[in-house]
Amino acid sequence: MIRTMRKALEYATGKSENPTEIKERVEEYFAKTGGDRRLKFKWKAFAGNSKYTFSGIFEYAGQRYYFHKTGSEIELEYNNR
Repeated sequence: MIRTMRKALEYATGKSENPTEIKERVEEYFAKTGGDRRLKFKWKAFAGNSKYTFSGIFEYAGQRYYFHKTGSEIELEYNNR
């Protein structure tokens, strides 16, 4: 699952760095790849500005995910509560 999340974030940040568009693109990626539509993303925080996103926190399927971007590389971790 974490590999799919990373690919979704790479897809989203490749399209746009705008935080609101990243949210939409990640959900779009999951819809295209056949993700479970019953589960929704709960976006908690983004760090950056109106044009660029550097890191963020979101929840999906009861797990909290943290990501941060350095250059073109995205690192993703999850925390099982």
